[in-house]
Amino acid sequence: MRNGFKVFDADAHVIYPADLWERHIDPQFRSRIDRVDPAGLETYNPVRVDGRYTQHTTTLYGQFQKATGWTHADVVDKYGVDLIESGFRGDHVAKALEIDGIDLAVIYGPEYDLWVDGIDPEIQAAMVRAYNRWGAEMRAQSGGRVLTSSPIPLGDVSRAISEIEHAYHELGVRSFWARPNFLNRRNLGSRYYDPIYELLQDLDVTFATHEFMGLNANSEGCDRFDTFTEWHTVVHAHEAMNACLSMIVQGVFERFPRLRCSYMEAGCGWLPSWLHRIDEQLELAGAAEFPDLTMTAREYFDRNCWITTECEDPFVTDVIRWMGDDRILWESDFPHMDSKYPHSTQEFIDLLPDQLSDDSKRKIFWDNPLEFYRFPDDYMPTEFHEVGTPKD
Repeated sequence: MRNGFKVFDADAHVIYPADLWERHIDPQFRSRIDRVDPAGLETYNPVRVDGRYTQHTTTLYGQFQKATGWTHADVVDKYGVDLIESGFRGDHVAKALEIDGIDLAVIYGPEYDLWVDGIDPEIQAAMVRAYNRWGAEMRAQSGGRVLTSSPIPLGDVSRAISEIEHAYHELGVRSFWARPNFLNRRNLGSRYYDPIYELLQDLDVTFATHEFMGLNANSEGCDRFDTFTEWHTVVHAHEAMNACLSMIVQGVFERFPRLRCSYMEAGCGWLPSWLHRIDEQLELAGAAEFPDLTMTAREYFDRNCWITTECEDPFVTDVIRWMGDDRILWESDFPHMDSKYPHSTQEFIDLLPDQLSDDSKRKIFWDNPLEFYRFPDDYMPTEFHEVGTPKD
């Protein structure tokens, strides 16, 4: 905790160890996944599944790390050699987050490896199970301070149900996620996914969407932008907006009124205007096109949904102005290059003190993620330690 604020990081990440799949996936699938740098280039996470790169050619060959000035040496300098060389072991991650005043964190990933367009549903499900084994290791190593959200293998709904059940009952996972993209020509509002949403609702666990730029599949901007600046500007927010639109108007929250959903790492200032725009279209054509809806987009969001803010986003105040402060979660974005680590908590504490009250910050830091995740009591920290201002 910092400055008396308990901090629940609703959305964090790690740099995955190179041997994650080799160590954790069932042996019969091991030969179908490898890591090969393309054309002699040194790239981030060059994973291939069944011989296909899971990253888009634009990110594989675009050398975005050079454009952003973010090298491996920079990662080591910012996050420490112990964390990097350990492969982001749970105990090292927990220690690093504690420096930033973070008491509990939920990790979202993996970014690309099991989401490539047209992936064999069998290996996708096997990769989810492997990832969740790694997540159980992370939780144990961190002393329960770092939890993971399980990806859902959307390629086959029956396999998705099996993996959710296994993650919940065998590994203790209590949060789940999927990419917001148009995967296998389905939006997240598709009724194909109804058994998934029904199970998540009945288990009383969360569902979230999370975009990562660079997937070898259909994502916003992939077919029209070749630069980091352009693609990264649009992809996170636009994909979350599309998922939110699809899930609301296609009736996911009408059919599953107890489902809790959050749209991660997409900014938040756009939210009031987006919900207003959806409602304007529903006023025009909703009766004909979506006659089963009984509430407005704003009402569905207020009942079922959450959004995230990062530490430096001033437009969180606009969301509070129009929608209140109950549906906003805080995320560190650790350890991405644009994370403000080790000052992310302090930056949010210092953000717009004349517009953003300490009461709102306290809710966003702790109370709101507590309500969103609803983790069992024994998943929550029992001790909180005030940390000082970190050195750069």
